[in-house]
Amino acid sequence: MKYTKLIIIISLFVGIIMIVSCQKNIEQVSTTIIKSEDATVSNQNKPVVKNTSEQASEIAENWPVGEIPLIKAPLFSGTNMVDGKEFSLDSMKDYVLIIDFWAPWCPPCRAEIPGFIELQNKYKDKKFAVIGIAISSAEVDVRKFIEEQKVTYPVIMGTDKMKKDYEKAMGQIIRGIPTTLIVNRKGEIVIVHVGSEDMSLFEDEIQSLL
Repeated sequence: MKYTKLIIIISLFVGIIMIVSCQKNIEQVSTTIIKSEDATVSNQNKPVVKNTSEQASEIAENWPVGEIPLIKAPLFSGTNMVDGKEFSLDSMKDYVLIIDFWAPWCPPCRAEIPGFIELQNKYKDKKFAVIGIAISSAEVDVRKFIEEQKVTYPVIMGTDKMKKDYEKAMGQIIRGIPTTLIVNRKGEIVIVHVGSEDMSLFEDEIQSLL
């Protein structure tokens, strides 16, 4: 009985360590939804973001797509780790996008990838795409994960500049991974998720923009 209790305690401890390491010792926050009428704009046009689930739900209930004038997703380019070709965000004009900051060593990030592959395959003919930005990771580990999981969407190695550009656009630092952005056809960041989410939520969000 004592051994059973000890095993349970150790398992819980390991689980906590995995979560903390993935989130970089930073508190995981709920869905962040940004909307023009709920934002205060400074000289740098930085929006004030909403961080509570109650606020997010309230905004989402009255979320007319045409009234989201937000900050545009910063452009970037790099080698697509999936096919070895040069990739540029500028080539994705008029696309609805999921931009996912992730790492292959992060369990919640890994868990979301199959769902992103499914969404990519399901909606790619409707000008939708998932783009993965791998951060805090070795290129060899990213390539290995892509091959193992048979990732079908572009994956770019993130740079410090890329990370800082997106932090500026969001008006907040990337405090944990996965950090996932929903981008509309105008190239504007409309929703930011910090932490893993159910794929049905992502699908509902992109469907509203397609």
